[in-house]
Amino acid sequence: MNILITSISAKVQLVQAFKDAVRPLGGLIVGTDMDKKCCASHFVDAFVTVPPDGSDAFATALLETCRRYAIDVIIPTRDGELLQLEGLRRELTALNVALPLPDRNQLETCLDKKRFHSFCVEKGFPVLPTVNPDDKNSFPLFVRAINTSNGKVAYEVPDLKVWEMLGLDRTHHICQPICTDNEYSVDLLMDLDGKALQAVARHRQRLVNGESWRSEIVSLPDLEAMVMAVGEHLGLKAHNLVQAFVSDSGNIHLIEVNPRFGGCSNLSVAGGLDSPRRIIQMVKGNIDDARTNAPVKTGLQSNRYSLDIFTMPGSA
Repeated sequence: MNILITSISAKVQLVQAFKDAVRPLGGLIVGTDMDKKCCASHFVDAFVTVPPDGSDAFATALLETCRRYAIDVIIPTRDGELLQLEGLRRELTALNVALPLPDRNQLETCLDKKRFHSFCVEKGFPVLPTVNPDDKNSFPLFVRAINTSNGKVAYEVPDLKVWEMLGLDRTHHICQPICTDNEYSVDLLMDLDGKALQAVARHRQRLVNGESWRSEIVSLPDLEAMVMAVGEHLGLKAHNLVQAFVSDSGNIHLIEVNPRFGGCSNLSVAGGLDSPRRIIQMVKGNIDDARTNAPVKTGLQSNRYSLDIFTMPGSA
């Protein structure tokens, strides 16, 4: 069982979680990234530098890596590469490589906040309304890039003057009322047939550049059930991340869905979701084992910090 994790960057804990899960099977963890000096390259069993995604060279390098290391499953970790990976599904299937992503239409819904908003409205899932920035009564508002791979483009806009100064193209952004409710991320594990297995909610307590640096696992059964229903409607596979606002009274507004591991998904993995091991079991065909939920460690917290790695040129 050899696993390829793409865009590993600084995702050291994710690499280690898959290492722990695959070691009893004698498998390898292979990592790819366009940065040949990325931190996580020091923690995988084999590392391959790839060209930027979006190019034919990226596809060629990825497929060659799968052949060279007899990869059994790819674990994507960045939104910007997902559509190109999905476009390689036929070639990957021919190489017996599992790619746990939904079909292209549903994947495009996940990656476009406007499409996801329309999907939620159509299916009856609660979302914040959209507002028109041309109407001065819409301010203050919050604007986000509709492309989830550009998630750091998010602003609170106080008035029309500031909106005009920003010069944003509305076709590439979604505008909604400002919401001050608590924000939650939900790690969602699906089987490879699109059936929801388990959801773990995390309260995002401190954000840095859009990622949670302090989180706590909480019990929110209504949110967890809603996220599992969303996952089944979208045909999601393996590990996914859904973000939502939840008020003190329990009102839910969904924000977005990412069909991949999130930056702080390690907390849910450690808190009982155990998705690396269960994904491996799914790929091996041990479905009953993969579908067995473990108790969730409600109250478990994570605090992220940076760590320097020192290397000499040419060192392993």
